[in-house]
Amino acid sequence: MLPTRFLFALVVCVATPVAASAQVALPTGGTLPAVDFERHVMGLLSKVGCNSGSCHGSFQGKGGFRLSLFGYEPGIDFAGLTRDNLGRRITAVKPDESLLLLKATGQAAHDGGMRFGRDSWVYGVFREWVRAGAKWTPGSGAIEKLEVTPKDFALLANDKPLQVKVTATFTDGTTEDITPFCDFRITDDAIAALSPLGQLTPRQPGDAGLTVLYRGSIRAIRVLVPTPPQRGGYPKVPEVNYVDAEVFAKLKMLNVVPSGLAGDATFLRRVTIDTIGQLPTPEELREFLADKDPKKRERAIDRLLAHPLHAAVWATKLSDVTGNNTQALEQPQPTQPRRSQMWHDWLRKRIADNVPYDQVVRDIVTATSRDGRAPAEWLEDAKKIDAQSEKSFATDYPEKKTLDLFWRRQAQVPIEQWGEKVAVAFLGVRLECAQCHKHPTDRWTQDEYWAFANLFSQVTFNNTQFSTPDLKKLADEENKLRKENAPKANNNNVLLVRELFVSPTARGARPNPATGRAPTPKALGGPEIPVKPGEDARVKLAEWMTAPENPFFAKSFVNRVWAHYFGIGLVNPVDDFSLANPPTNARLLDALAAAFVKSNYDVRKLEKDVLMSRTYQLDFATNPTNAFDKNNFSHAYVRPMMAEQVVDVLNAALGVSETYTGPDEPLVGKKIVEVGSSRVQNPNLAYALRIFGRPPRTTACDCERAAEPALPQTLFRMTDASILAKFTDKKGRVAALAASKLAPDELADELFLATLSRLPTAEQRADAAEAIRTAKTRADGITDVMWALVNTREFILNH
Repeated sequence: MLPTRFLFALVVCVATPVAASAQVALPTGGTLPAVDFERHVMGLLSKVGCNSGSCHGSFQGKGGFRLSLFGYEPGIDFAGLTRDNLGRRITAVKPDESLLLLKATGQAAHDGGMRFGRDSWVYGVFREWVRAGAKWTPGSGAIEKLEVTPKDFALLANDKPLQVKVTATFTDGTTEDITPFCDFRITDDAIAALSPLGQLTPRQPGDAGLTVLYRGSIRAIRVLVPTPPQRGGYPKVPEVNYVDAEVFAKLKMLNVVPSGLAGDATFLRRVTIDTIGQLPTPEELREFLADKDPKKRERAIDRLLAHPLHAAVWATKLSDVTGNNTQALEQPQPTQPRRSQMWHDWLRKRIADNVPYDQVVRDIVTATSRDGRAPAEWLEDAKKIDAQSEKSFATDYPEKKTLDLFWRRQAQVPIEQWGEKVAVAFLGVRLECAQCHKHPTDRWTQDEYWAFANLFSQVTFNNTQFSTPDLKKLADEENKLRKENAPKANNNNVLLVRELFVSPTARGARPNPATGRAPTPKALGGPEIPVKPGEDARVKLAEWMTAPENPFFAKSFVNRVWAHYFGIGLVNPVDDFSLANPPTNARLLDALAAAFVKSNYDVRKLEKDVLMSRTYQLDFATNPTNAFDKNNFSHAYVRPMMAEQVVDVLNAALGVSETYTGPDEPLVGKKIVEVGSSRVQNPNLAYALRIFGRPPRTTACDCERAAEPALPQTLFRMTDASILAKFTDKKGRVAALAASKLAPDELADELFLATLSRLPTAEQRADAAEAIRTAKTRADGITDVMWALVNTREFILNH
């Protein structure tokens, strides 16, 4: 016979249902009949915060109460409410005495505090559900589609509130207004106040993101609060291309008037820093300012996009994106910087040659060491490149078809990390959260995470493994010879021949830890791609990724390009495309991606479209309507430079070359944007790059490159010994100007052009000339003025 406590728990779970007439009045109007309680009660748990750690416990479990994160596992939640703890959390015969309600209403003490009142509609829904027997049928309330009204923009005009409406289409085909049951979140409550029921009330002009969550479904729109209408109506703003059309259309909705065009000097400085990471020379500035050709800006853009350093800038950025982490590459350690340089130079050659972006990505994702060559031919090429790298940073590796270095690491990389790296680098999707549970703000499940990871189970890179017995024999002979010829004390630290190849069989598909089952390899939101002997699953993955209809590929890259030239992405962070992180201008993102696909992924054309737009060429000075704009591109944003740009710009202003030490000495004469290694030997240079945000490239996240201002950056420019030494360099700008016959006024002009890329005002010219004239020596006066200029915000920021 069962003990009494078990009989009581059984009675609780099978209590008599409530009368069919039971219903609850909803705050948005209408009533919820008893038949719908089962459909909504699990979603309501998320609404009141009971399964995010703020009510009864956390999703990991607290006090024995485990609920799924954000209500994504209703079966687990139902068991936690009705079965665990002997069913004590609900009491169907006396629903008001259920712990679920006593704790949530603050009648019983617990860490989560009060979540709703006894007289609330939420209490009514939970109470009536308990009275009805606390039933839940698997699949009940599952969503087929979630629609938000308004669809793209919630325009809050005339200071009037706006009620957002959410309609669900359930898997049984029925539709229903579920607004009260949704969880609403806004990215900036200074723009608009948001009620728990989705009513928006404008606070100040601006733009924010609104996210709607319900039972694992997520939708997002933009909230726009316009500025007061302009007297005389909105002015007509000239448009150069489709970029301007989309940017200015949204600005017009906001009653925000874009700034005027930047002056020629400002434009040339901005575009030169952005495209080649350098400053325009005083001679280039004078020539540009004197040029009366109306197409001179287009000619400057074409010249800069074809400049060798332009490819170096993008090779540096793509080295970040693809994870060119020097310390993770193959040992011996002295060879690691050389391999990083090969990686950088491979990317640089593709940008310089304007290889279509889809081809570049295919040649990374499907890379192997042999590239289809015969064993002997590949081995001879590998020996030649190794021999070149021992003598120089310049090798023939950039001529190789594919970038096998992307996959080659000293330590074994788990396949799930490859999935994360590929997703974030080429699709702009962060998957890490889905490794352990359903992604909290995106569509990805654990099964999809591990299905994507399993696409890389064939990738093989091991000291002792090769793709064919013939190749293994040749490689073993070469490696034996290298060890024999190495110094006796160093024969365990020899550069060995290794091969990256696709194994005929998978090395073991990984199971989903939640189910214990290994899901079939599958593209993210795409087709299943079963791993078959003799086939490289990555080839089909690359075909899916680079297809014109792929929802992520083109958008991810154009967003990175936009972020580079404007300082912030249309999706920000740039590698966080998710349902809960909508673009600030979805129509612009779509237009850029569509043009990019139509051009057959022509990176140079994409860049020119952006640089030629009036939007890019706007001034940084604001007007009363756009002074507080942070993400609608109504004016140029003052923004920090990349760490590499900072060092190169400082050197350009001071007229010196960078110093490389130790094994890096062959890099003498190179700009920092040309250096592939994420680790340099010169400690002063390494320090400068670190404090200005150069990433170590250890994780698959754009967040590694810091861009925030910090006190060490200011102190470095003011007091660092390596910077002060560049002022006194006998081959530098200070020495050259001191030896020239220029008058103090002319020296002032030259110093301003060399640093701030503009001529001084009359007052600034007079002050600078006086400082030079009254200094102890001519060189001291020039040094003082130069030092003052490089320590201004105008110098260290791009604008």
